[in-house]
Amino acid sequence: SIIEHNNNLLLQLISDILDIAKIEAGTLEFVYSEVDMNKTLTEIEQVSKLKLKDNNDVEIIVELPLPNLVLYTEPTRVTQVITNFINNAIKFTDKGSIRFGYHPPEDGYIYFYVTDTGTGIPPDKQKQIFNRFIKLDSFEQGTGLGLSISKSIIETLRGDIGVDSVEGEGSTFWFTLPYRTSK
Repeated sequence: SIIEHNNNLLLQLISDILDIAKIEAGTLEFVYSEVDMNKTLTEIEQVSKLKLKDNNDVEIIVELPLPNLVLYTEPTRVTQVITNFINNAIKFTDKGSIRFGYHPPEDGYIYFYVTDTGTGIPPDKQKQIFNRFIKLDSFEQGTGLGLSISKSIIETLRGDIGVDSVEGEGSTFWFTLPYRTSK
């Protein structure tokens, strides 16, 4: 199990480095389609619950305020960003909850979020968190590339990205996307 775990970490590192190289070269693929976001988020919830292992002190909850939400976007990249936010939340949340979902569209944009009851981020670190190789805890696994990659993806999709956090209380990582339902 140690070999398998380290193999997965190595594969993630290689994937992150390749994504950064593709972003810099302008060759990261974006294939747009109509996406059932409620279905996508429910699938992300199921996969994320498996990552909790035996930690029964953390609950992962998807919040879907609309009975149906279809977006015209890049499903692989949106899933990558949300999954990255949830994986980070899992690393820094020992008890409580990780809630994620979206708010109904407003002003031509839709707001997605991942909120946790974890350790939170000091105010002086919040501005740097989306830079490359920034890690708040050098003892946690990861390269410090995930949030940088997420920022590049969301900016390419013409959205905004950010974090709201209170140290010791938790964080909300969020992004917006243009609300488009078809080509």
